[in-house]
Amino acid sequence: MFKRLREGRSGRPSPGKASSDTLIPTTAAPDRSAATASRASTAKLPSSQEHRKSSASSTFSAETSVPAASRANSVTSSFSDATTLLAPRDSRISSVSSLFSGWSRNRSPTPTLPSRSPSRRRSSPSPGPASKALGQLGLHVLHQPETAPLFNIILIHGLGGDSRKTWTKDLSDPDLFWPQRWLPLEPDIGRARILSFGYNASFLPGTPRSIYKIVDFAKELLFEMKFAKDNNGQDLDIGSRPIIVLAHSMGGLVAKKAYLLGQIDETYQDIVRSISAIVFLATPHRGSNLAEVLSRLLTVFFQPSREFISDLTKGSHALEELNEQFRHVAPKLSIWSFYETQATPVGPANVMVLDKDSSILGYTKEVSRPLNADHHGVCKYSSPEDSNYISVRNALSSLAKDLSPRDLATRGQPATDTMKNLEDFLGVHVSPEEDLNSIRRLWLSGTCDWLLHEPQIKSWMETRQESCVTWFSGPPGSGKSTLSAHMIIHMRSSNAACQYFFFKFDDPSKRSLSSFLRSIAYQAAKDIPDFQRDLMDLAADNTRLEKADSLLIWKKLFESTLLRLDLTTPLYWVIDALDESEAPKALLELLHSIGRSRAPIRVLIFSRKTEPLSVAFGRLPSSIPVQLLDKDGTDFNALDIHTLIEEEIQHMRGSDELRQKVAQSVESRAQGSFLWARLVLEDIVNCHSEDAIQDALRDIPNDMNDLYRRMELSILNSPRKSNIALAKAILQWVTCARRLLTLEELSQALRPEIPELLDPRRTIQDVCGQFTVINDAGQVAVVHQTAREYLTKNSGDKSFVNIEEAHAKLFRKSISVLCDPTLRYKLTHSPSTLRTAESFLFYAAISWTYHLQHIRIPCNEILDSVLQLFKSTSVLTWIQFLALFGPLETLVKAAKALTSFVRHRRKFNSTENPLLHRLSDLDLLERWTVDLVKLIGKFSRQLSSDPSIIYNLIPALCPKYSILHQQYFQRDATEIAIRGISDTHWNDNLAKIALPNGDQAWNIACAADILAVHGSSGTVYIWNASNFSEICTVRHKEPVTSLCINSKGSVCVTYGLRSTKFWSIPSAQMLSCTPNPADVKAMSMTFAENDAKVLMGSDDRAVRYLQTKEPESGWQVVDASLLKESSQPEGSFVNSPMCMAFNGDGTQVGVSYRGFPLSVWVLKGGYCIGRCQRAKAFRNDHARPSASWFGVDRFTWNPVTGHVIGLYRDGCVFKWHPLTGENQEAPSAADEVAASSDGKMFVTSNSDGTVRLWNFAYFTVIYQLSSTDLVTGLAFSPDCMRIYDLRGSFVNAWEPNSLIRFSESEESSSDTASESQSPTSVSHISEASLRQYEAITVVSAEPGSHWYCAGNEEGSVDLFNTRTDHTVELSKFFNYMSVAQIAWSQDATHIATADLGGDIAVKHLTAPPVNSNNGTPNLKSLSPPRIDLDGRGIQQMLFNTDASLLLIASDDGGHIWSLKNQTTIATLHDADMNRRWLQHPLQESLFLGFGPSDIKVFCWQDFSEQARLYQSRTELETAEHPHGITKTSPKPDGMNEARATASKALLTQDREHVLLQTKTTSIQGHVSKRVFLFPVSAFASKGSSIRSIFIPPGIHAKMEIPLGMLPGSRLAFLDRDLWFCTFRLGSSRGSEHDVPQRHYFVPRDWTSTEGVEQCCMTEDGTLLCPKDDSVAVIKCNLDISGF
Repeated sequence: MFKRLREGRSGRPSPGKASSDTLIPTTAAPDRSAATASRASTAKLPSSQEHRKSSASSTFSAETSVPAASRANSVTSSFSDATTLLAPRDSRISSVSSLFSGWSRNRSPTPTLPSRSPSRRRSSPSPGPASKALGQLGLHVLHQPETAPLFNIILIHGLGGDSRKTWTKDLSDPDLFWPQRWLPLEPDIGRARILSFGYNASFLPGTPRSIYKIVDFAKELLFEMKFAKDNNGQDLDIGSRPIIVLAHSMGGLVAKKAYLLGQIDETYQDIVRSISAIVFLATPHRGSNLAEVLSRLLTVFFQPSREFISDLTKGSHALEELNEQFRHVAPKLSIWSFYETQATPVGPANVMVLDKDSSILGYTKEVSRPLNADHHGVCKYSSPEDSNYISVRNALSSLAKDLSPRDLATRGQPATDTMKNLEDFLGVHVSPEEDLNSIRRLWLSGTCDWLLHEPQIKSWMETRQESCVTWFSGPPGSGKSTLSAHMIIHMRSSNAACQYFFFKFDDPSKRSLSSFLRSIAYQAAKDIPDFQRDLMDLAADNTRLEKADSLLIWKKLFESTLLRLDLTTPLYWVIDALDESEAPKALLELLHSIGRSRAPIRVLIFSRKTEPLSVAFGRLPSSIPVQLLDKDGTDFNALDIHTLIEEEIQHMRGSDELRQKVAQSVESRAQGSFLWARLVLEDIVNCHSEDAIQDALRDIPNDMNDLYRRMELSILNSPRKSNIALAKAILQWVTCARRLLTLEELSQALRPEIPELLDPRRTIQDVCGQFTVINDAGQVAVVHQTAREYLTKNSGDKSFVNIEEAHAKLFRKSISVLCDPTLRYKLTHSPSTLRTAESFLFYAAISWTYHLQHIRIPCNEILDSVLQLFKSTSVLTWIQFLALFGPLETLVKAAKALTSFVRHRRKFNSTENPLLHRLSDLDLLERWTVDLVKLIGKFSRQLSSDPSIIYNLIPALCPKYSILHQQYFQRDATEIAIRGISDTHWNDNLAKIALPNGDQAWNIACAADILAVHGSSGTVYIWNASNFSEICTVRHKEPVTSLCINSKGSVCVTYGLRSTKFWSIPSAQMLSCTPNPADVKAMSMTFAENDAKVLMGSDDRAVRYLQTKEPESGWQVVDASLLKESSQPEGSFVNSPMCMAFNGDGTQVGVSYRGFPLSVWVLKGGYCIGRCQRAKAFRNDHARPSASWFGVDRFTWNPVTGHVIGLYRDGCVFKWHPLTGENQEAPSAADEVAASSDGKMFVTSNSDGTVRLWNFAYFTVIYQLSSTDLVTGLAFSPDCMRIYDLRGSFVNAWEPNSLIRFSESEESSSDTASESQSPTSVSHISEASLRQYEAITVVSAEPGSHWYCAGNEEGSVDLFNTRTDHTVELSKFFNYMSVAQIAWSQDATHIATADLGGDIAVKHLTAPPVNSNNGTPNLKSLSPPRIDLDGRGIQQMLFNTDASLLLIASDDGGHIWSLKNQTTIATLHDADMNRRWLQHPLQESLFLGFGPSDIKVFCWQDFSEQARLYQSRTELETAEHPHGITKTSPKPDGMNEARATASKALLTQDREHVLLQTKTTSIQGHVSKRVFLFPVSAFASKGSSIRSIFIPPGIHAKMEIPLGMLPGSRLAFLDRDLWFCTFRLGSSRGSEHDVPQRHYFVPRDWTSTEGVEQCCMTEDGTLLCPKDDSVAVIKCNLDISGF
């Protein structure tokens, strides 16, 4: 219905002179005495002066009176602010005046209304009162308090008025402008900011034709409140404080409409939530007959009509709809209504513009009061002592006092920063208040109070420190939801901490158990500060619980947090419609835990009584008091139904006797059904005769199903066949849609089959009868769940809504919207515009998969629709839409829906002719199921940052045989070209990280977005898990046996041989160092008690703890008796533990031995709760006693279910619960095991390198990865979307499709879903294997040509051509050590290569003929340099300019080798040789050694140092100044604060710059990189300093791998997400918002962290990137591409 909230500004009149647009300046609050004195000095004008004569040729202002002689002939009307119609030009009628409000009789001519921009307004000096005669359009500040305003008051004028004159009795006296002059002086009001809103409500002759309606003014008001600026250009930030609206006449209607529109437009929801009260001054809620008179007058005098005047006509549809909608949301507001009591002078007569009935709403809590004034005077006052002013002022003052301190601080804000973060963390997007208010509006005064006196309810409301459950059961439609809302309101009014939830089957966000738990947690966080802080700590790990399993949420938020709080008062939970939940039994099972809760939780549940629920309530443990309040078969609500009938019968036509008769009949037949009574009363009220009422009473059945049948027949018997079709279409959508649809969404969904509905609300009410309701949010819903069941039933007669047909229809409609050829263009519109104009698109993009899954017969028509999407570019547009608006995870759901559809289709084919099987189409869809999931794993980060890359870039980067590449990669049209690699299929590896210097990976830990691995050297390496960039390095300086990270990822603890150290992340600063117990080795370590303690299990069979805030207190033993076995099974013996592990919340510890059963102990109390026995199928009960148990090598805990998952030494994997004794085994050899944080999966690995991913629930393998590399460690990422493994010195990240699909699986749709699901449906094994290859270790490009060299781990070096696939073997080292160095001479005639062992090979190249792409260079081997490196590795090699000399540099020395003389001509041994070497760019006889803080200049002939430049620390660390290197005094040894190295130095591709990159590792281990760029000309300086080119800080911060410089001063680099970027230097001077041009990205799985460092760029911008055993050559037109 509501299409655009920002439209309608083009119809504004043309700009006038600037002088006529005088702004009302914001002034300081005047002194009260001065204002009073000024007012007293103003003489009242005599009536003879009030009416000034005006000639016919003069221009009348909006408030100019007509000459007295013509009054008798004038037709007048009064409604809002005064306006006057110009006389017709033939002067036959002198004038027609409109006196619609009080006005000053002194008025300047009406200027043309100026155009304006909401972005910025400035007040101009005010020359005098006359210039202020007209107020401005838009929202303007009248008063700004000196301190921050506590709330806002917004004034809205009426018809014909403006933002100033409406509120001023005499425009010539500025002191009468009371909102600016008097209100700021009032004690309770002065702290408010006061604003006035002006809009073009003029209808004067000469004003252009206007299409404005009230709705347009309302949209304008919302826009101004959201986007207007103050006089300084700053945001008004209206929504941050409560708002009181004061509206005169039609302005009240504008305020009401704006409040309604804001409810359904998320852009303005924060604004309307801020509105706490509306004060109406003579507002025509029900219209006025004078509006019709005015409309006719405009027609008579040939003036353009005004639609907003038509809206004001008594009984107009616009007013009826406005009042109907507003009454539903009015309870949220404080409403005050003032009405006129005097007639308004209109010519010779006095007319009552509005009667009382039209001026008040008649709501229960509305405050109404008369004012001693006419329609004009209700908003214009003579002095601060004016009784009318005092009445209005007192109302505002009272409203200001009603705003509690909490309201003043938070009301009007959608949430504080903390609560906003919790909303994101918990995935709570809809306020529970909306459901409460929606149900509360159905409540009638005097009803439901009986419930408070029920013994069970009185017991539940007690404040005893005891948890309990009370179940109120009643028949359907008996008002249970209204009762629950009444209980909530009652408890909240009693200041009790009450949380609640309304289950709704027709809304997926309100029927899941997960939604219930997250909502309750969110509400509890508002009421309990301690719980709020705990949740914020949990939210710090950057995970979101929106898609988390309900059991995980219960464990994490409730059992481990809320239930452990010591609360002095109980928490009261009210749960409505539990029977409409997806999993009611599961919810009751969770409530078992509240019996052990330290925080008393008293639960009140309302639902229908069903057998499964009765059984589930009966199974609640005896420790929880359960009370049943069964109201089935009773007239418990008879009095409430009586009240309803008495209220509604007043609206019925007919005599009192007839009403009484009807009331008695309905009441006697209601039988406790509120729903039945309400539907019947609606039917009767619409009857127009007594006979019709009698017929209705006779025909209406007593049974609800019979009543529904009657409602159905009323639709089917409609005389218009089109109405029947329309009703069926609407009810199909309403009953089968994935979620509730708004009126606008539903209207769009029905088109084009059904033309656009002129009035969707009324149409739906008319054609669907009483089956549908429209809620406060404008969503269409089924009137009751029983009505849905009736409409979709399949018994006897054909159901009104066929579920199968409906889902097929809804699916096809959704697909047709996504296949709209103009959709890609529409996505270029602003999000708000798209949401308004294409609201159904948002439903279709996400929900088509839902409808596809509900189609049981996969017929050809459905298959064609699926192919319509997946065979066209529409699928790319759909993916772009999801990347823009989310959730991108819909791709996984789509893959699952397609998989299910294809499976059903193949079964369907078994009964069809083979010629009709369409196997190729099904194969195509199966390939899409793979690619859709891979898009999430491989490219979700890049897609989210730039969705448009799906069209050209993503297909180019996909493997050759992927469906995305084959369908959409066009070699001629794409902007990038990739050569050198031959990927044909997807692989599951996401990233490969190498530990430096071959350090062996020993252990791994993950938390938040942190990935940490400790190596054999005692060093812990920490990376960012999102982009695998290095964060810091922690050096414990002794072997580390265990590490752990807190939940926030901010603290790391390492346990060494002698000490335990706490480290801060990312600074790597050591926070504390605690001595370890003597000769004690840590076997397991974890944070516990909300990170307050660190628990450690050790090899001396003890458990210790360390206080995180008091580490100096040292390690303390938890309980001396813990793990001390008092008895031993026969044949067992206790020795040193094999493995120890703590459960998820740190309350239990498990320990296994070689000769003793795995045992689980409770830390608090120090007792054993269970020993693991072999499953019966795997043991021999007749053998020796020890056969019932077996040694466990490794085990871990399922953090959600409390199971132990372990590995027996005989090759079995098992799960065992220490409390229930559940035990299950599966034969599978394994050495390592890890469990996911959501408890759904675990992963194992064995000695042959095979990794298996298991479904925990079914204990079956769902994925297997085969390789030959030994795995030494396993872990899941915190979001359970990745698996990490350790292999040698590498860390691998894996994202198999099976893992993504499983992690994205939705919660079971019912309690029986898991029972009916077969293991085979979820445990199909997906297999993958790792290809063995010799990885590329070094890449080097030939200067100025298209050749490059690459060396690998096997000692081979090959020469490649970037333009062809031509390859030449350059050299081969037969000791099979990795190639470490490749050096080209500047003239590209020589290449030197070296391996890790120090062997060197030198080749002479003769280039092939010019312009020959396929020519092979001639290679000639030269004698290798004979240098004794004494076992030291070669760090770099460098040719001089003519390639006659070769520098060979190691860590502590350098040698210059003469290729001509085959001898060493110079040697230098120096500890300061760890540098990057480069030929001097200007002097052939010199070369440069770049260090982290200086540059040394050497001579080629004798290796003598010629000069030295020192780096200035101050300039390097100050981003505001150019980088430079200047001479400084070196620090003594041992005083350096950090270890710094020069990691890269090169002469850039444009030959005009030298690029240097340094890497600094702080003493704490924090890693930072800096890049410097020197112009070649700077090296000509003879001084001791050299200055670099300024690189903006914003650009510098994004650089990960600097690549060089391209022509045009374009700096090229890879950013942290591996985007290839360029930035034109000189185009900025340091803005942090500088943005580089992004051209393409390198997929993270293409290369390891070491490989990324090897990336290099040729002179034409071609990127060379190592990928496995090849090199990806990526070319791009950098002049035209970019994202």
